[in-house]
Amino acid sequence: MSFESVPKMGEFLAAYNDADGFPTIADVAKKLGLSRKSVINRAATHRQLLSGGMSLPKIITRPREKVEQEAVEAEPELTPQDHAMARAKRLSAEITALLQRSNYPVINPEAIIVDSYLSERYDRDSGAYELVEGTPRTWISDTLRVAPIKDCRNRKFLFSGAQNDAPIHEGFWQNLQAYATAIGAEIVVGPWTYETQWWSENNPISRSYANELTPHLCFGQFAVGDNFVFCGEMNTLPTAAEPLSDLKTYSRGRWAVFPHAKLQLLSIPSTDPAVQAHQVMTTGAVTKPKVIARKAGSKSIFHHVIGATLVEFDVDGDIFCRQINASEDGSFYDLNVLVKDGEVFTDQRVRAIVYGDLHFAKLNPVNARGSFGVDIRDGSSVPGSMLEVLGPEEIIIHDGHDQEKGNHHTIGDGHFSFRMALRGRTSVKDEVTGLGSFYRRLWDRLPGVKIVAVESNHDLALNRYIKEGRYRNDGVNVKFGLELEHAMIENEEKVAAALDAYKELPKFSLLEWAMRKIFGRALDHVHWAYDGYSYLVDDIECGHHGFRGANGAQGSVRGYAQMGRKMSIGDKHVPAIFNGVYCAGAQELRHLYNVGPSGWAVANIVHYPNGKRAIITLQNGKWRA
Repeated sequence: MSFESVPKMGEFLAAYNDADGFPTIADVAKKLGLSRKSVINRAATHRQLLSGGMSLPKIITRPREKVEQEAVEAEPELTPQDHAMARAKRLSAEITALLQRSNYPVINPEAIIVDSYLSERYDRDSGAYELVEGTPRTWISDTLRVAPIKDCRNRKFLFSGAQNDAPIHEGFWQNLQAYATAIGAEIVVGPWTYETQWWSENNPISRSYANELTPHLCFGQFAVGDNFVFCGEMNTLPTAAEPLSDLKTYSRGRWAVFPHAKLQLLSIPSTDPAVQAHQVMTTGAVTKPKVIARKAGSKSIFHHVIGATLVEFDVDGDIFCRQINASEDGSFYDLNVLVKDGEVFTDQRVRAIVYGDLHFAKLNPVNARGSFGVDIRDGSSVPGSMLEVLGPEEIIIHDGHDQEKGNHHTIGDGHFSFRMALRGRTSVKDEVTGLGSFYRRLWDRLPGVKIVAVESNHDLALNRYIKEGRYRNDGVNVKFGLELEHAMIENEEKVAAALDAYKELPKFSLLEWAMRKIFGRALDHVHWAYDGYSYLVDDIECGHHGFRGANGAQGSVRGYAQMGRKMSIGDKHVPAIFNGVYCAGAQELRHLYNVGPSGWAVANIVHYPNGKRAIITLQNGKWRA
């Protein structure tokens, strides 16, 4: 009862002294809106004040009052402290039961501390302060943890997330279960709440989840092996614009997956450029959006992904993580598998693969086997590659040419020139020819595939080599350089004519010209995406390498994310996903100039027929478990 509803002294005595109108204590209590014990206690307090000499109105003695008073004294009412402690214990027991109800029970539930809470309230009648119990307060004293799995070899997990009091996506949940059964994976769901307090006493909805998810809920940090952790304890708001903000170091050098509805992926630099960067990423959700209709809520719906993250370990314990992004009906692709209406269909063909920057002169033979199925040392074919198994309609190549010889970054570096001479790498034409031969081998590995060469900054380094005339004093490259410069001059004539005629400028790539001069019609299957022009795969921009930003700025993942166009880019060598922009890695970690900490990784982007994408990161030349 609130303070204002306590009856005043006159009102109390009027009812209490009216034995005819209110024969029993219960009648008085009903009239005044008090409990029977409160009426008896208040009457006793009034008599004590009278006996102490205070000038107060008289109060009658009711026949059974003494007996009832004795009964009250024999069974004293619980104090506010007792009530507060009881409420705290009840809430603590409820929380502990929730944390340990699933297949992934929290092993340290005592880390959640539930404190009883008392406050003081002024009583006008007595003129004193009295204690009143309040809502228990909850705290966390340690990271919630789930029992770790030490031996990760040959284990598979499907991690996703769920919001409290939100409907499950039935179609996706059916398909996720079907896929888990097909590949032998465990489904683990990290919960989050949209309420202000996860453990509120008066709002159990804040920790209420769809019944189907109960066995799969994981409220704690779940370590698998020594190089991966699922952070089910994170509880990030679904409206967070950057769910991985401030979490780059949270996993302490391990791969990590965080439950959240918005897809994001970050590469965290290693301190040794020869060691591939580890990644942190989000899961997507098994529940539909349920947010307040404000700016933050509307934005979160736009970015809400029904999906999961597959984490699998091979026999060597190497980790492979890839995010699954479902269509509206809950169907999804994972590599060459389609899961739809609870059925699993294998041997599906992907729409495209955007390969991590090639830099053919530096291409790592091990990664070439895994990505392309080609052994660049002897030209032989290797089975089981991404190219063979996924069978893309198109492959997108960034930085195909490296311009290793004659690069402007090594001007005047005699030691570099000496090293190149020792390796027999003094001819620019040989480097261009090697790339053309590689494109022909890709066609042989997958006849009919469309190869798209995205004109990139290293391709354009060939232009600079010619424009600056450095080929003229570069020995064996003089003749080839003259041919290239002649081609550039002819193109300038065409550009001048187009400008004067106010016509569209001709598209020209010096690297393309050189390769077609060498190979002729043998490279008809190679399409050039010219620098500065668009090339779409479905509705996704794939024609920009990533080094040119808007309005002359330097290109960046965040910069492109401001343009409102889904994009798949290269250039950075650092895998990333942010607001619809996907960035591939590279095919080689060692470029000699990348000294010190590095976020580089060997990673390719797969485009699926439903318009969704995934980043596939290779480990030691392997692209899946």
